[in-house]
Amino acid sequence: MEKVSIIIPTFNRKNMLVRCIDSILSNTYDNFEIIISDDNSKDGTNNIIKKYSNNKKIKYLKNDKEMLLSYTINRAIKESSGVFIFILDDDNVIDKNCIANLVKSFKIYKNAGVIGPLALYYSNKNIIMHAGAERSKFMRRAIYPYQNEKWANQINEGKRVHDFLNAFMFRKSIIKKTGMWDLLVPFMGEDGDFQARVRKLNYDIIINPSAITYHDIKYNPHERYFIRLNNMRLYHVMHSKILYEYRYDNLAGKITFTVSLFVYVLYYIFVIYSYNKTKMRGELVKNLFCGVIKGLKDTIMKKSQIEWL
Repeated sequence: MEKVSIIIPTFNRKNMLVRCIDSILSNTYDNFEIIISDDNSKDGTNNIIKKYSNNKKIKYLKNDKEMLLSYTINRAIKESSGVFIFILDDDNVIDKNCIANLVKSFKIYKNAGVIGPLALYYSNKNIIMHAGAERSKFMRRAIYPYQNEKWANQINEGKRVHDFLNAFMFRKSIIKKTGMWDLLVPFMGEDGDFQARVRKLNYDIIINPSAITYHDIKYNPHERYFIRLNNMRLYHVMHSKILYEYRYDNLAGKITFTVSLFVYVLYYIFVIYSYNKTKMRGELVKNLFCGVIKGLKDTIMKKSQIEWL
C-alpha cells in the first residue's frame, strides 16, 4: 500500500477544515499523511488543530504572512513524503473509499498523470457539481460537464478531461518533469496551470467517478458558471486566464481566445454592474483591467515562477 500525502491548503475556514480532516480519518485507505498548509489564518485555525496534536499522521504548517495558494501548496509538497499527492480544498468532505479508488486507478491507467474524483454538492449529495473541467471551442471558457445533473452513474471511469479544480491526485515523481505550482499564478487558475503542464507531457488527466468528494459550494440549479467576484478574484481570474491560454493552447485556441478577450472584459463589467450596487464597482473594474494588462505583459515577456523540488 503506497503512501498518500494529502495536502489541504486552508485560510480562515476552521470548521470546514475540521470536517474535511475527519472525513479523511474515516477513510478505508490507511497509509497516508495529512499536511495542513495554513495561509496565515486569523480565525483560530491553529488552536482548533490542537485536537489532532497526538495524531502522528497530521502535520500543520502556517505561513508567517498571507502568500496565497501556489506558495502554500508548494510549501506542503516540499514537506510531503508520499508516493502520491492528493490536493484537497478544505471545503470538501470525501467519501470513505475516495482515496483507495484514486490510488487504484493509477494501477489501471498507466498513462494517467492526474486522476480526480467526482464532485457532488455537499448540500445535495445526489447532484453533480462538476466532473472535471473542459474548455469551450471559441472563448476557451472553462465548462463543467454534467453540472447540476442528478448523479446516476452516467460517467465512465477513465474519461479524459482538461483538468480538475478543488481535488485531484498525482504521483509525486511527476513534478520532477513539470515543476510545482507557478508563483506567478498564485490564485484562480493555479491548479489548471499545473495540470496543463502535465498534459503537455502527453499524460492523461482522467476521472474516477467511484471516488467522490462532496464540495460545500452553494447549489443553484439555474447556475451554469460559478460567479464569485471581489477585487482579488477579478484581477487573478483574468491574469491567470491570459497566461494559461497563451502558454498552453494551440494556435487556433490562441486566435479564438484573442478575439474573445474583449467579450470576456465586457461580460465581467456586465456582471460587476448587475451584481454589485455599491461604490466598489469602479475599483472592481479597475482590478479587472489591471489583471488583463498584467496578463498580456507577462505573456509577452514569457514570465514564470515555477518552483522545482
